[in-house]
Amino acid sequence: MKKISYIEKLNLKSRLVELIILFFAITLGFIVDNYRESLSEKSNAKELLSSMSTDLKEDLVRFETFSNIRKNLINSVNDFIVDVEKRGLLKDDLYQQQLFSLAIFNWTYFKPNKANIEQVISSGALRYLGNDELINQIGVLEAQNISLNDRQEREQEFFLNYLQPLMHKYYNFKWLNSNYVRKWESFDEASQKLSEVNVENTDYMLWENSIDLKIKIINLFENYVFILRSSYLVTYAGYLGEINNTIKIIDSNLEPEKLSINSKEASENQ
Repeated sequence: MKKISYIEKLNLKSRLVELIILFFAITLGFIVDNYRESLSEKSNAKELLSSMSTDLKEDLVRFETFSNIRKNLINSVNDFIVDVEKRGLLKDDLYQQQLFSLAIFNWTYFKPNKANIEQVISSGALRYLGNDELINQIGVLEAQNISLNDRQEREQEFFLNYLQPLMHKYYNFKWLNSNYVRKWESFDEASQKLSEVNVENTDYMLWENSIDLKIKIINLFENYVFILRSSYLVTYAGYLGEINNTIKIIDSNLEPEKLSINSKEASENQ
């Protein structure tokens, strides 16, 4: 049996050491890469959270504007209902025509800024947040966004299926279009000048003052008001509450980092 020389043994040991060193180098490289990737993902998650907080704060301002417009719409519809109840359906009454216009032309739709929250969820950034409360709240807010969208779709469905047909059937567009279309004036300007449109026929509306039609129209608008008002109770209040909760949790999650940066900058300035 051939004996292994000392030099061969030394070469084997050297190769083994090289393999061990190579193994640790590769392993260390993977660890460093994973660490860098984790730091990068955490940094990206923080940036997404900051952008998401900015979006939500903008949504609060926009939703307040939307809410005020919606309250004005409800008041306009109520004014129209009260007038029709008292005086019936009038063809040549400019005031009632304007009330109908305010009630029928002013439905609005609120669309939240969802780009950053969707990116936080789809990118997998949630696992780098390290805050179970925040992760849960983002899920709650996403569910609230879906609920808000579903509620507005219900409003839109009623508006398109039941109220717009009234407009198509009974609203005399000739008066409005005399300035709005033919003279390219704004909608508000054209509406304010309706009484200045000189035509022989002064029928602002195309309906007849029948009891059955009056009851039908009043009931449709009462239903409309009920749906709009219910949105506040069913969805809007909860939506605002969850936005505020999410902003509070995000900002508290980002606050330690901000304090650390501010402290470091103050130390460097000294």
